[in-house]
Amino acid sequence: MKKIVLSAIFGSLLSGSAHAQLSESLNVKEFKLSNGLSVWLNEDHSQPKIFGAVVVKAGSKDCPNTGIAHYFEHMMFKGTDKIGTINYSEEKILLDSIAQKYDELAITKDEAKRKQIQKEINELSIRSSKYVIPNEYDRLISKYGGSRLNAGTSYDCTIYHNEFSPQYINQWAELNSERLMNPVFRLFQSELETVYEEKNMYNDMMGYQALEKVAERFFTPHPYAFPIVGSTENLKNPQLSEMRKFFEKYYVSGNMGLILSGDFKAEEVLPVLEKTFSRIRKGDAPKRDIVPLPPFSGVEEFKIKVPIPIVKALVLGWRGVPANHEDEVALRIAMGILNNDNSTGYLDKLAVDGKIMESKALNLSMNEAGVVGVLTVPKLLFQSYSGAKKLVMHEIDRVKKGDFSDEVFNSLKLEQKRNYIKNLENIDSRAQKMLSLFSEGKSWTDYLNEVKKIDDLTKDDIVKIANKYFTDNYLQVKKKTGNYPKNNLKKPGFAPIIPQNSESKSDFAKEMEQIKTLDAHPRFLDFKNDAKVIQVAPKVVLYAASNPQNDIFTLNIEYGKGTLESKLLSPMATYLNLLGTDSSSFDQFRARLQNLGSTLSFAAEQNKFSVEVSGFDKNFQATVELVADFFNHAKAEPKKMKQVVDEAKLRVKAIKRSPDELANALLDKVRYGDKSEYLNRLSVSEIKKLKGQDLISEFNSIQKVECNIHYCGNIATETVVDQINKNLGVEKVNVPSQTPVCREEKEYKEQTVYFIDDPKSSQSIIGGYIRGGVNNNSSERYQSALFNSYFGGSMSSVLFQQIREFRSLAYRVRATYKLPPYKYSDKNGQLVAILSTQCDKTTDAMGILDSLIKQMPETAERIEIARQDVVNRANNEYPSLRERSLKISFLIKEGYTSDPNKDIIANVSNLDIKDLVNFYNQNVKDRTITYVVVGNSKKIDMTKLSSFGKIIKVKSKDVFK
Repeated sequence: MKKIVLSAIFGSLLSGSAHAQLSESLNVKEFKLSNGLSVWLNEDHSQPKIFGAVVVKAGSKDCPNTGIAHYFEHMMFKGTDKIGTINYSEEKILLDSIAQKYDELAITKDEAKRKQIQKEINELSIRSSKYVIPNEYDRLISKYGGSRLNAGTSYDCTIYHNEFSPQYINQWAELNSERLMNPVFRLFQSELETVYEEKNMYNDMMGYQALEKVAERFFTPHPYAFPIVGSTENLKNPQLSEMRKFFEKYYVSGNMGLILSGDFKAEEVLPVLEKTFSRIRKGDAPKRDIVPLPPFSGVEEFKIKVPIPIVKALVLGWRGVPANHEDEVALRIAMGILNNDNSTGYLDKLAVDGKIMESKALNLSMNEAGVVGVLTVPKLLFQSYSGAKKLVMHEIDRVKKGDFSDEVFNSLKLEQKRNYIKNLENIDSRAQKMLSLFSEGKSWTDYLNEVKKIDDLTKDDIVKIANKYFTDNYLQVKKKTGNYPKNNLKKPGFAPIIPQNSESKSDFAKEMEQIKTLDAHPRFLDFKNDAKVIQVAPKVVLYAASNPQNDIFTLNIEYGKGTLESKLLSPMATYLNLLGTDSSSFDQFRARLQNLGSTLSFAAEQNKFSVEVSGFDKNFQATVELVADFFNHAKAEPKKMKQVVDEAKLRVKAIKRSPDELANALLDKVRYGDKSEYLNRLSVSEIKKLKGQDLISEFNSIQKVECNIHYCGNIATETVVDQINKNLGVEKVNVPSQTPVCREEKEYKEQTVYFIDDPKSSQSIIGGYIRGGVNNNSSERYQSALFNSYFGGSMSSVLFQQIREFRSLAYRVRATYKLPPYKYSDKNGQLVAILSTQCDKTTDAMGILDSLIKQMPETAERIEIARQDVVNRANNEYPSLRERSLKISFLIKEGYTSDPNKDIIANVSNLDIKDLVNFYNQNVKDRTITYVVVGNSKKIDMTKLSSFGKIIKVKSKDVFK
């Protein structure tokens, strides 16, 4: 069975203000393999890569509160009866015994007996590990062109995905179909401990537990009420036998989909997929009984705890629509009247006018239920919940009464169309849309037809929808300051499970070496031809690129000055996004943009200040003229400075309550001292002293700084240049850029541990820093790329295997040797490591990290995979059409004259273990390590921690402003 959906359908459906011409890359061909597996193929030759994914319509709702769907996803990386083993028949005897022990554990309540069973599982796992080839699946992905390997579990589905070089399509299909046929649950005990670490990480995220409580209250009795990861109690009692039943029920051909988008020919790929993926077990999608949600009865009140004082938060939640519901498109427009891209919505206006601090419409559609809601943050200190709610409900009532103009309605339809089109314009975003559509039970045609649904909507439709869903029956959630107890698990005390065959190959891996590799056609950035480069003024360069995909333009102006040079830029970006002009209020100015289908936003980063504009080509001139009006006549509004101050206050409160942010701030201070980006910013008290005109003056100054302008669209380059010259004041640009700014790294003479005590955290965040050597030649840059892959930058790296895979001491662990910009050949590099672990494992994890940094294991066999990983990343990094000129200008600023990926690929293949060890010896070995730790001192062995260096206790207020 085959169904071909042509892009012409989509083009013919667009009407009104947007007649987008869409390219052939939007064709999606839908097939069924002989076993009933759905296949969606999308050819796009704009980038030399393929995004490949398998979608399984099975998620946490299918195993409520057990976590099976999630930890099954983890186990899918452990291999099969053919992948990841040197002798499966012998290994299976031990694995069967382990599975039996887990069944026994699940029904055992006596704690002493449970510990004995777990000890026996540990002993069996160690014995079975002598047959295991760890990470073989990951290594094979890397060997055959893969990068960005990952997976994810949601309420409704599980998705496995990566991108790969097109010449390896045969190997990718063989490997990923084999993966789904007979997965083996090896190394389960250590992986389950990693899942505990993941759960701890989520629990430490500010507000995560509160969201779980809201979901439980809103969705009960539906399985969406339970967390995806599962409860701590259920995670303590896993059963491999139940996981096997889950696989047999849901991992069948009729319940799965294969998604490919990228550089291939469908007619050539389909026979390959039939040969490989048709081997997957045939079966129909299981029938599901959807649990109905009862309507709310009046206003049902609920309170949650969030550990931020002073700040209030109010959530109003109504029953919404599931995905694929006939009201979905109309409801999206209704929500756009409340919040939209141009901040012209009724709730946006409340925040912009300072009547409340923030208010956002929420619209979430899962496969079996939906949420429509509003999240509101009242003004700090003095605004009551009832006062804020009254304002919000008034705006919702306006929508219900039809109190919005035809102009607003039509502009929102235009905005929706623009967003639909942009979702389809490159491989990554289109593939993500394909994944979500398939998992929701929609077809590609359904998505394309949604544009016609937008066109057909009337104002009356929106009013009916608003009244249908915004009823008097809803859940009202109020925040109070506090913390939920955390179900922390003590470290198990098991012996680490360390397989003995890290460098071995399975028979399957040897057989894969016989599969034919197609011809490679890599692409690299062409600094001269991927974009026209035009010097429109002495210090203004235009990069112009054509857009063959659609008729949406983007215009990005990047001024060569960032937050490392000016502390005013960050609050200035916030402020500018709230302003109008001398002749137009904020509402009027943004409405004019929205009526054109255009957007304007400002952003400040370390090394640039960006102005981002988008819209339809036909309205390019009108849009640029509006932007010019803002540039020349932005009007300061003193009252809106309070919103800038309030945002800064919220930022500070959020950092205080986030272990990750505290660790990042502490690590940045250790690396750069007073030049830390967290310290090199204005404090709340300093922002309070600013006047709006101060920020307008800074905006006028930034417009004089050397800049690059990036246009991507279909307007003739001459016209673009003419509009820039007429409107954007390029003649006044006369200040040379000093970016990229290279901060001086701090050097330490003795090993030290900087420590922030965080009594509420479940995990410790551990960072390590070494000031490396001066890397002033190209060969060291190739060596650093190889070192990163080998040591700490991939799933096959030394750190990942030794800390996560073998010892379960972290969910996330990574180390990167960071180089200064290419032009700064006299500057030092630096090694930066980061990991998170349960607090009582802190010193264990640090011990392994410390030993690996001080004495890197040297394994010649591992080099091949590390080399290929570097090559894959370089091959798969060729940017999408809107990103090409941005990447080119970034590389030129760094000091390059051509794409460095081309040189990396040409040179990395010549490096061997001696080159790697030499780089390590020169830049890492025997250099002083400085550690940072953010964690709960009561759960950390502080005496043992002091063995890693003198402990210097730091207060959180000293690492950020």
